[in-house]
Amino acid sequence: MMVEKAVMERIESELSRHMDSEVEFLLKIGNYILSSGGKRLRPVLVLTFSRLLKGENEDRDYPIAVAMEYLHTASLLHDDVVDGAETRRGRPSANRVFGNDTVVLTGDYMYANALYLFSIYGDIDMIKNVSDSVKKMSEGQLLELKKIGDIDMTFDEYFKILEGKTAVLFGSCCYVGAALGGGTQEQKDSAYRYGLNIGLAFQLIDDYLDYTGSEEKLGKPICNDLREGKITYPLLSVMDMLSEEEKEFVKKVIRDINPSKEDIEKVKQIVHEKGGMIKTIEKARQLVDNAICELENFPEGEYLKKLEELAKFIVEREF
Repeated sequence: MMVEKAVMERIESELSRHMDSEVEFLLKIGNYILSSGGKRLRPVLVLTFSRLLKGENEDRDYPIAVAMEYLHTASLLHDDVVDGAETRRGRPSANRVFGNDTVVLTGDYMYANALYLFSIYGDIDMIKNVSDSVKKMSEGQLLELKKIGDIDMTFDEYFKILEGKTAVLFGSCCYVGAALGGGTQEQKDSAYRYGLNIGLAFQLIDDYLDYTGSEEKLGKPICNDLREGKITYPLLSVMDMLSEEEKEFVKKVIRDINPSKEDIEKVKQIVHEKGGMIKTIEKARQLVDNAICELENFPEGEYLKKLEELAKFIVEREF
């Protein structure tokens, strides 16, 4: 989705402006990850839904939009510590550069800063929605840890993890944007479901790219989830099609602390041969269609088309 240069520049400016701690080291860590890139999808969603309903963004919209990016960044910092990540967006992860303790505390600061901005520029309805999403993000991360190495993980458990990792925050971005635009409760709920569906699709494509992408494009090793013992949709979708011998092999690989490159390649081959990649794309496209259906409750126009384009872009990126 094409976003005006002035809007993107304002987002970057606001991200820096509201990182106003007096602790210089905290600012250094925060700016390290914020400056590492990213498409700023979450603040863009906030601003686009707001403009969809009221035409133009007000000054109040921008602190709320960047608050959602702070929440996302905080979750990345905490996730990298939990996962022991080595890289993030193609360069050393913040926890590798600055240490786990300081990175966790910086993530805590960003959560608190986001909620502080909501207390000033938002309202109780927004705070309730966003707080519920932050709670679900923690639940999703804990469930993901619990299910590492569990070959019997269900689809329900998998999507519960996905909701927490990615989708609920997308949903809240859209809900908050609709609220800023003066939307009805029906519109805010539709916006949330739009965000939830594109968030799920976004993570499914991440799962797909983990099996098919390159380390250069992903900014991290390919099959990283598999190496960490995490079963994602490409593998989960074909699990019932595996022979007992194949299941035992997969179980061995995902429970191996340091699986060999050859074993990883063999699992990849099994997933490809059983159609796991096709199933993943099909599911992502279904979720995108569900998201676009939720836009029927909004007025036609430029910004509605942008949201349709964004939903389609999520499935089409990088392949």
